[in-house]
Amino acid sequence: MTEPTQVVRIRDAAPGDSDALAELHARSRAVYYRAGGHEVAALPDEGYRETLRKMVVDSRLAVLVAVLDDDIVGVITLDANGVLPTNAPDETRVRLVGIFVEPGHWSSGVGSALMTRFVAIARQADAVGEVDVWERNSRAIRFYERHGWTRDGTSRPGPAGADYVGFVHLP
Repeated sequence: MTEPTQVVRIRDAAPGDSDALAELHARSRAVYYRAGGHEVAALPDEGYRETLRKMVVDSRLAVLVAVLDDDIVGVITLDANGVLPTNAPDETRVRLVGIFVEPGHWSSGVGSALMTRFVAIARQADAVGEVDVWERNSRAIRFYERHGWTRDGTSRPGPAGADYVGFVHLP
């Protein structure tokens, strides 16, 4: 007998979620950085936890969580103001600050559910989505490309001598 497919619910993060988000974020980040040859802590310290607490209540950010049953299994953070000015006339952008999924739920549709919500928000604002991805995170790069993102030619320094490369998602 096949188990019924679980439905991923997306909701706003609540202040009480911040410790769980810090732990999920640290675990996910540690796995993808390790795959790229860079070691980071898989457990958040108090400073890391405080950063996530501040993000959840920051009115400039929207933090959304993916929930299966009662477990938080993913998080996406974006610029809550929705619209960032650019040098191009008549163009606005929505910044995807970060998307993280519990490693045990990678390739299960959780990330896609979060990305679908982000794309809907960007389209509603008639805005270009933008994000930076660590160039050694080939799994994430494939994920973004599958969801219609393309490189925009920008980059900035990242850890371990590897840049973060810019991607955009057109409305």
